[in-house]
Amino acid sequence: MVKDIEKAVRHAKAAFDDMTQEELDEWNLINDKEHREQYQDFIDGYKQETCYLCGKDFKTVSRDDPCVHWLLRRGKFRTKDIKLVTAKFGYHNICAYLRWCANAERIAVNINDLTEEAPAGKVLSSTIKWKNIEWSFDCSPNDFAGHGGAHSNFPHYHFQMRIDGRQFINFNDYHLPFSDFDLVQMRLSQEPGVHSDYGAHGFGMQDAMHADPADIINYTNPTDDESDSVFNIQTMVMAPDNPIRGEEIIAAFEESKRTGRTMAAIFRERFAGSSVQVQTVVSPSDNVPQITSRTEHKPR
Repeated sequence: MVKDIEKAVRHAKAAFDDMTQEELDEWNLINDKEHREQYQDFIDGYKQETCYLCGKDFKTVSRDDPCVHWLLRRGKFRTKDIKLVTAKFGYHNICAYLRWCANAERIAVNINDLTEEAPAGKVLSSTIKWKNIEWSFDCSPNDFAGHGGAHSNFPHYHFQMRIDGRQFINFNDYHLPFSDFDLVQMRLSQEPGVHSDYGAHGFGMQDAMHADPADIINYTNPTDDESDSVFNIQTMVMAPDNPIRGEEIIAAFEESKRTGRTMAAIFRERFAGSSVQVQTVVSPSDNVPQITSRTEHKPR
C-alpha cells in the first residue's frame, strides 16, 4: 500500500513538473470551474434540504446507500452508521461537505482549523460547527503511521460528534481509515510547490486569519450582534503630542455607524500623516468553536 501511494505521488508530481506555466494556469482554471459548479449543485440542494450527492432529502437515511448528509442527523442516523459513511467517503470528502454546510450558515467562523489552537504535534485537528452539531477530526502521528493492534494497524483518524453539547460519537469509538485519495493528497501536499485546500467555499479560520490584516480592517463591516462576528478588531490610538478630543472619537463612531466601516479603518484615515499612532490587533472572534482535543490512548 505504501509503495502504491508513493508511486502515485511520484507520478502526480512528475505530471505537474512537466506542465508549462500556461498548462498549469489552464489546469487551475478547469479545477476552479468544476469546484464552482459542484458547489452550486450543493447549495441549490442545501436550500431545499436535499443532498446533491445522493439526491435524497436530508432526513432520508438509506443504509444500502450511505451518504455524508447522514452526519447532519436530520434522519435516524445511529452512532455505528459512521462506519458505513467512512467506508464509502474518505476524510477529505467528508470534511469538504461538512465545511460547505458550516459556511452556508456563517462563513469561516464555524470552522476552527487554526494551527496555533490545535494540540501540538497533530497531523490534523479541527472542529466544525453547524447549527446544534459539532464535528471534530483528530489524527496523531501514531494514528497516521498505523501503529497499534489489528483494529488500528492502518493509517486512520478519529472523529467526534456532539449534538446540543452532548456526546454522540466519541473520538475513541472508531479508528476510521484514510482513503487512498486521502493518503495521496496528504503526501502530495508535502511536496514543494504543491498547495491543497478546500477551495473558496470550504475555507476556515486558518485561511481567514491569513488574509492581509489591512484588507480585514478596510473591507469588513462592524456588527452590533457579536454572535455574527468573524473577527475581533481591537484598536489603540496613542497621541504623544496632543490628547485626542472626545468629539473626534464620537465623530469616528458616528461615521462607522453611517458608512459600515470599521473604527480601525476610520482612525487610520483620519490620523494619517499625523503624530497619532493607530495600532490594531485582528484576532478570531469568540464565536469560533474551540478545537476539541483527544487524549491518545497509548499501548502499555
